Amino acid sequence: MFRVLLAAPLDADAEARLAAAATIVRPAATGPVALRAALADCDALVVRTNIPVTRELLTAGAGRLRVVGVAGVGLDQVDTQAAAELGVAVVYTPAAASDAVAELAVGLMIQLLRPIPRLAAEYRSGRYAEARALPHGRELRELTVGVLGMGRIGSRVGRICSAGIGARVLYHDIAPVGPFSFAAEPVTFERLLAESDVLTLHVPLTERTRGLVDAAVLGRLRPGALLINTARGAVVDTPALVSALRSGRLAGAALDVTEPEPLPPEHPLFSFDNCIVLPHVAARTHGGLRRMYAVVDEVLSHLRLAGQDGGPAGRRGQSDSEP
Repeated sequence: MFRVLLAAPLDADAEARLAAAATIVRPAATGPVALRAALADCDALVVRTNIPVTRELLTAGAGRLRVVGVAGVGLDQVDTQAAAELGVAVVYTPAAASDAVAELAVGLMIQLLRPIPRLAAEYRSGRYAEARALPHGRELRELTVGVLGMGRIGSRVGRICSAGIGARVLYHDIAPVGPFSFAAEPVTFERLLAESDVLTLHVPLTERTRGLVDAAVLGRLRPGALLINTARGAVVDTPALVSALRSGRLAGAALDVTEPEPLPPEHPLFSFDNCIVLPHVAARTHGGLRRMYAVVDEVLSHLRLAGQDGGPAGRRGQSDSEP
C-alpha cells in the first residue's frame, strides 16, 4: 500500500477514505525535524495550511515522495518551485471554502456597521431604554463596498453586497475578470480607495501583495472607512493599521487573519472597540472543512495514476482541484 504522511489530523470520514487505500503515517511531532524524519519513506504528504512545506522538507522525501496535498485554499506556505524541481505534484482545494469566507466577510461588515454584541450586552445588563435611545449604525445598502481581488471569494462577496443587499460595488483586480451577473464597476486602485466606505480584501499573499495595505494606502482611504481582511494577514501592515485606528481616520476593522498570527494577548488591536479580531476561522465551517479534507481523494488519485504510469506523479504537474 501507499504510505501517506498525515501531518495533522483530519476528520473521521477523510481519514477513513485515506486508510482504506493507504497506510497512514503520523509524525512523532509537528516540528520540521520530526516531519522530515517521517517523510523519508512516504509516497505522499498531507498538510493543513499552518505547516510550512519547505525545500528541506521536500528534499527529505526525494526519491519516493510523489505528491503533496494541502487541505486549504492557498499555497503560500508551500515551496512550489522546489516541488516542481523535485518532480512532486502539489494539489489543494482552492474553491472549498469560497462561500464560507464570503459569508463571513459580509457578516463582519454588518457587525461593524451594527454593533450587535454591544446592544445585546446593554439589554442583558438592564439598559433596555439606553440601548434603544439613539441611532446605532448604518445600512450596508447605503454604502459603497470596494472589493480588492475579484476572484472566487471576492466575486461572491460582490454578488451578496450588490444583488443581495443593494450596495454599490466597486472592484479592482490585477487580472482581467468579469463580466459579472450583478452590478459591479471595475475601477483603478486609487478610485477604489477614494470611493469605498468598506474595503474588503480578497487577494492571495504574494511578493506583490505582502504589506500592500500600508500607511500610505490607509491614508488614501475615505475618512471613516472600514477595512475587512479575510485574505492573508501579511497583506496588511499591522503597525500602520493600529495607527489608523488610533487616529480615528479608519472607523473600524474586522480581521480574520493577522500578521503575526496568532497575535499576543496584549496586542493593541485587541484594545479597540471598533476592531474585531477572529482566530482565522472564516473557512472552518463544517462544509468548508469537509471540502478541504477532500484533498485526500486528490492525493490518492495521483498515487494511483503514478502507479499505473510507473513514474512519479509529480511529473504530471501541479493540480488545481477546483471543479
